[in-house]
Amino acid sequence: MQFSANTIKGINEIFKTAHTEGRNSLYEYEVYQVLDRIGLEVPRFVFVRHPGEVDEKLLQQFGQNIIVKVVSPQIAHKQKLGGVKKVGKHDPLFVQFVLTKMKEEVLSHFEDESKPDIKGFLLVEFLPYTQALGYEVLIGFKEDVSFGPVITLSKGGDDAEFFAKYFNPANLFLPPLDYEAALKLVNTLNIRHKFNQTGHPEYLGLMAKATSYLSSLSYHFSFVSVERPEYIIKAMDINPFVITEDGRFVAVDGFAQFISASDEQKKVTEVNLHSLDSFFRPKGIAVIGVSGDTGKYSLGRDIANLLHDLGRDDLYFINAKGGSIRFDEAEYPLYKDLSEVPGSVDLVVYAAPAQFTVDFFRSLQGSSIKAVILISGIPSNIKYAEFAAALDKVVPEGIRVIGPNCMGVFFAPDNKLKGLNTLFVEEERLEIKSSEFSNTVLLTQSGALAVTAIDRLKNSKLFKSVVSFGNKYDVKITDLIPYFAAEESIDLISLYVEGLDAGEGRQFFSIAQNINKPIIVYKAGRTEAGARAAASHTASMSGSYDVFKAACMQAGVILAENIEDHYDYVKAFSLLSHKIPSSNRVAGVVNAGFESTVGADELKNLSQAQLSPGTVEKLNMINKYGLVDTSSPFLDVTPMADDRMYADFVEVILQDENVDCVFVAVVPHAVTLKTTPETCRDSDSLACLLAELGRKYNKPMVVSVNAGRYYQDFVTVIEENGLPVYTDIRSAIKSLDKFVSYHIKA
Repeated sequence: MQFSANTIKGINEIFKTAHTEGRNSLYEYEVYQVLDRIGLEVPRFVFVRHPGEVDEKLLQQFGQNIIVKVVSPQIAHKQKLGGVKKVGKHDPLFVQFVLTKMKEEVLSHFEDESKPDIKGFLLVEFLPYTQALGYEVLIGFKEDVSFGPVITLSKGGDDAEFFAKYFNPANLFLPPLDYEAALKLVNTLNIRHKFNQTGHPEYLGLMAKATSYLSSLSYHFSFVSVERPEYIIKAMDINPFVITEDGRFVAVDGFAQFISASDEQKKVTEVNLHSLDSFFRPKGIAVIGVSGDTGKYSLGRDIANLLHDLGRDDLYFINAKGGSIRFDEAEYPLYKDLSEVPGSVDLVVYAAPAQFTVDFFRSLQGSSIKAVILISGIPSNIKYAEFAAALDKVVPEGIRVIGPNCMGVFFAPDNKLKGLNTLFVEEERLEIKSSEFSNTVLLTQSGALAVTAIDRLKNSKLFKSVVSFGNKYDVKITDLIPYFAAEESIDLISLYVEGLDAGEGRQFFSIAQNINKPIIVYKAGRTEAGARAAASHTASMSGSYDVFKAACMQAGVILAENIEDHYDYVKAFSLLSHKIPSSNRVAGVVNAGFESTVGADELKNLSQAQLSPGTVEKLNMINKYGLVDTSSPFLDVTPMADDRMYADFVEVILQDENVDCVFVAVVPHAVTLKTTPETCRDSDSLACLLAELGRKYNKPMVVSVNAGRYYQDFVTVIEENGLPVYTDIRSAIKSLDKFVSYHIKA
């Protein structure tokens, strides 16, 4: 909803009056004025400074009863102090008396030196309404430092906080929301069932209207607004809106805090794609901090060795002492300074001590360097904010920086590029496997998470790139996501984030809404303790996890609630990226009955397929032992099935037009199956047969292998051939469910 210039001017005048009086909050009647100007219904009201202003003419505009409230900038909870009363309006003198006594009662709660300033009294129309669940609604918004304004929609009334804590948490949404979007959202609330049953679905429309109007208000008067406003609303609560007995939706109570926009430092993080290609396709790489003394550990030397192993011929290694270093049969000179390097350099990997970082950047003035990976952390004697401020003074304009406190970049080689690897863990300890089918980028704030993810998913060979970005001095999540969204070799963006800077969340939300590639994210710092730990690690603000979760849901981002789910989802979305389901009907083949039962229990958005008569006929032909219930879409083939029979059952259900996706669960201990290290690579083994089916059919299929280390080779064969394998049926079904749900909703 777009407000007219007159509407905005009128609202600014309300804020200006309060600001001139030295207030950063609005009185309740001023909130009514704001709501009235944007088109929401408020009760009839009058503000009086003194009880004597109440006369018969003033009271004529009200019904038989009115609500009177004390007005003071120092009092937030008026009712607890006796500052709210219901009064019959028949006698102006009696109303004056009530106001006078109310002031005395309120002030009696304070010592003489701390008595609040009573500015006057608010007389408000009394609105008859039922207090049944759903008829009082809290709608408001509050500024989140990362995401900007966030709309809150929940049960209203005196017990709203109690209800949100112990029953249902508030529903959160990010503006702007037009009426149609707001109506769609309120129709997800459980209260819809009550209104539909009582014959009042129009109440949802009233909620949607108020939500969309307040959404527009919150967006316009915020730091995320495209047009900078004069004032920024930090918080506004209407608690409650009520559905009156005559069917109106009216704001009964209101609160708002604001600041002048001139006092606001936050802004939405801008997307900056300048020179990002130099991190992934550089022409010329220099590594600073490469020690020639092989008797001592050198992080820079490890990075140099990894780059050498890629076969690059544009490497230059820097050490102030000079000398040389040998990797395999190649000997590299150690240049004392970047100025000695004979070739052009796009990318510098800084692996020298952190205390020299500022001097290093100062030396880059006038150079042709385009990008720097700042592996080193923050000098121990200063805080991150001070370190960043020092860098601001010396980093030349146009040079992009990843880090500090990061592992840098891996970008897989292919037939056109030599690739890049600065992750400084030697290949014997961390082998990053890739193939022509690698299609996933992992963007992670934690280098340790990068190592763990690579190790956990190494058999799948799914990572085309890994970026450990650390403290985000320059290059941010909001730069990397759009860069890889435009990268043809990337089908999936995987993200691990600990904290978001001011305004960064809002840009993340906007970007995610407009990207067609799936984004899977795990957010650390979900609890208060976790947020403190994340802040101490990354120097970023963690923010509210509830807000982050709401933003992901609204933007279509896949949010993993734990790190194991994150790994599982990444595996499914990567390996199945080109097997897009048409619907959610699932069938499965297992060789242990309990897996069939557990699999059925784990269905969330998937539904059991109804096998066609032709499929049942084919299954019966395979069912030579007569042990399989072929009428069920979850086939238990029992331990009697050998590799070929097992695979034949799977193929038949893959062929069924009523089946959209398939799961296979294997307990590999059956002696009839070739699952041992000695037999699992045979061409007629179940692993190879399943791999063949995965290549042959375009339906998504996941595999569960419930076994220990002895059967790891069996698992490896399946994974190396592009099928996602899980250690238990729950994880397999959950990942398949998430993958299918994402695509059929898209």
